[in-house]
Amino acid sequence: MPAAAARPPARPTGYDPYADVGRAQDLAREGVIGYGESLRPGLEREIGNALGGLNEIGALRSGGANVALTDISTNYAQQVGAYAKQAAGEATGYGLEAQKIRLEGDRQKQARKAGLLKAIGGVLGAGIGFLVGGPAGAVAGAGVGSGAGGGKDTEGVYK
Repeated sequence: MPAAAARPPARPTGYDPYADVGRAQDLAREGVIGYGESLRPGLEREIGNALGGLNEIGALRSGGANVALTDISTNYAQQVGAYAKQAAGEATGYGLEAQKIRLEGDRQKQARKAGLLKAIGGVLGAGIGFLVGGPAGAVAGAGVGSGAGGGKDTEGVYK
């Protein structure tokens, strides 16, 4: 018969590792919009140069404008698209990391609370033990009070 597998640490109720990804992606989206806006002066200059050049040679109505503008817009879309792809990937990583940090903070808070409850139990046990058995009872009561534990341990698993 195989040995019982160790239980993985319990996750808090409602744990969603992607909880912060949406917010990180919203911030990344703002960055992409800003990047697109930063390209605007160059884009407008490129459009102006293309249309001005076509007008100089009298080819503005020949279909050359459509070809030139398509090339310019394709180049612009590729630049912004590459930046957006990179930003989206990084935002997912940042969102997952933020959730991991939040989860670790929650675990530390639970550990501090468990330690405080153990200390309170020790003090109460010592007080009750002292009342019942004097100094020897206080020592025994402190051990029982602080070791009684119960509840969840620092990993969120019930003892």
